[in-house]
Amino acid sequence: MNSRPILLMTFVALFAMSAIGFVQLTDYSSRPGKSGQAPRRVTDVELCDTSLAGTFPSADVPTLLVFYHPKCPCTAATVRVLERLQPRFRPSLRITAVAYCPGDQDDAWIETRTTTALSKLTTSQVVVDHGGRLCKRFGVYVSGQVLLYDGEGRLSFSGGITPYRGHEGDSPSSLDLLKRINEPHDDLGSWPVFGCSMLSDSERQW
Repeated sequence: MNSRPILLMTFVALFAMSAIGFVQLTDYSSRPGKSGQAPRRVTDVELCDTSLAGTFPSADVPTLLVFYHPKCPCTAATVRVLERLQPRFRPSLRITAVAYCPGDQDDAWIETRTTTALSKLTTSQVVVDHGGRLCKRFGVYVSGQVLLYDGEGRLSFSGGITPYRGHEGDSPSSLDLLKRINEPHDDLGSWPVFGCSMLSDSERQW
């Protein structure tokens, strides 16, 4: 019996399966998450929430909010981008990392390498967001969402700073963030976010 047709069919089948897997992986890594509408000014947010106390310290000091899911592996790329960019940030920038935490968990749930790395950024603090309350308030759906408010409390940047899901390195969005931190702009830079969903199904009922 001639085995060549069988071998050829096997090869074609394996090639087709590999191609399908590659396409699916590429689509997953390049598909942005859902985006919401962040408050355009800090004054639009109820800053009486004690978890935000000290987040917006004073006038003329820009504030960078980094929303993240501590268990999302994609967010590690966002952290590494921030680590590389930070030496080029203006010294007065204030960074607040907002860590999502399920409502039925205590603060220990957020203790991951991502949280440790974010806490080591200069002038940074970590705020625990129990039940995703702050995510909802700021219109955040996806881990890795970054919001920059300028010294006058205006939203200057909203989006992700990685080129794809889990990929790091300079990208148009990260360079735009750097530019807006060091040179205030009147317009809003808006970019897609690549990361894991932030909230559970029940918490996502906005």
